[in-house]
Amino acid sequence: MLLDPPHLLIVVGGYNSSNTSHLAEMGEAKLPTYFIKNASKMASDRLIHHYNQHLKKEVETRDWLPAGHLTVGITAGASCPNNLIEDTIRRLFELRGISVLELLKKQ
Repeated sequence: MLLDPPHLLIVVGGYNSSNTSHLAEMGEAKLPTYFIKNASKMASDRLIHHYNQHLKKEVETRDWLPAGHLTVGITAGASCPNNLIEDTIRRLFELRGISVLELLKKQ
């Protein structure tokens, strides 16, 4: 089964984690990458607050989540708690107007 290549990457984890920082660095070399510490940083489908490693500070980006069919890669540092990753996935679905509970009921 061939998967669509991701349109963007979300890296979840602590901004001071060298492992997570390296994941974000590798992502940036290939596609738009947003390094966030938790799902609340995705304020809306129009606004995300994320860490810019080059500026060494959190910045905001507007119009970060393109409309239409989209493949999003999500990765996290080794020490990132699973619930932060799950919250990020749920938030992405919410931003698209999709209820995760409804998806689970269909399974």
